Amino acid sequence: MSSNNLLSNTRVVRASYANKSHVTKAQFRVETHRDIDLGSVKPGEVILRNLYLSLDPYVRLTLDETGANVPAAWRQLNVPFYGLGIAEVVASGVVKYPVGALVSVNTGYEQYTRVSGLDDPKTQTDIRMLPAHARDESRGVPLSNYISALGMPGLTAYAGLKVLGVQSGKTIFVGSAAGGVGQLVGQLAKIQGLTVIGSAGTDEKVACLVEKQHFDGAFNYKTENIREALTRLAPQGIDYYYDTVGGETLDIMLDLINEKGKILSVGMISQENGEEAYPIRNLRLIASKGVSILGFIYWHHLEYFENGELDATLRPLLERKEIYYREEVFEGIENIPEHFVNMLEGKYAGKVIIKIADL
Repeated sequence: MSSNNLLSNTRVVRASYANKSHVTKAQFRVETHRDIDLGSVKPGEVILRNLYLSLDPYVRLTLDETGANVPAAWRQLNVPFYGLGIAEVVASGVVKYPVGALVSVNTGYEQYTRVSGLDDPKTQTDIRMLPAHARDESRGVPLSNYISALGMPGLTAYAGLKVLGVQSGKTIFVGSAAGGVGQLVGQLAKIQGLTVIGSAGTDEKVACLVEKQHFDGAFNYKTENIREALTRLAPQGIDYYYDTVGGETLDIMLDLINEKGKILSVGMISQENGEEAYPIRNLRLIASKGVSILGFIYWHHLEYFENGELDATLRPLLERKEIYYREEVFEGIENIPEHFVNMLEGKYAGKVIIKIADL
């Protein structure tokens, strides 16, 4: 096909490794190629027009040349970054994914992405078909929510509380509570009858947690002593810790958590931007206090997407404004490097999303 008939595709590629250093814009390169032929789709392939991209801390792991639990294919230089996104199918060789369908998928940081091998049962690519009502934003639920409150962060919050087995009348502490997952954990826990304490990195975020998101208490971990703040806000002790932070906060929580308390380990954002691993000193308390530490990976719980339970439970709460969910939506694929760095440095409140195109 003549290059005049090919669509232009701007993408953000991995230009260099950060390894154990902080990520900067030098690790990214924005480039444009005219290489998308909608007429070239093969059986088992789809071509996606990306609408929204999610910026998530776990993508930081792909900027280390070597790394545990990160496949080498995810760390290659000069290829697009990949992350969760919302896209429209614009060409299809798969009956299951017709042209015009809206999907959530691990897609490239680019305008168009070709996904192949969908007719191979060994392929692990998960494309989630969005419900028809995802297009309807008239009831106050934007399409972008399908990679935030109704996407991976929502699934992580909802399923994580189920794994913890939280009970009404107990107390939960949510680390990084103003983030894409934490803000939802706290509000869902409050709806279930728990006392909810959270931490955040600015006074404005702390105020939002208490005033708009129904937390019983919150503190700024950058300006307050973590141990003193938790003792003040939860004098009755803490029964559950929803941990996305790790490091010093986890060490303190092992000391403060009540006997037979439960900790859900979802992530360690304090260690994910070139920081040295924090030496946990209180591990002996796991046995002496009967503490349970549970690991959590969201893709072990995809049934809540597949059976519609997450959407059926959370969307009505969003429509009725019983949950206040903060998103930071920025426009322009070329701005991804700046916003990714800012996201890692904690400069934003809520879920960070890049809008690529209108539906």
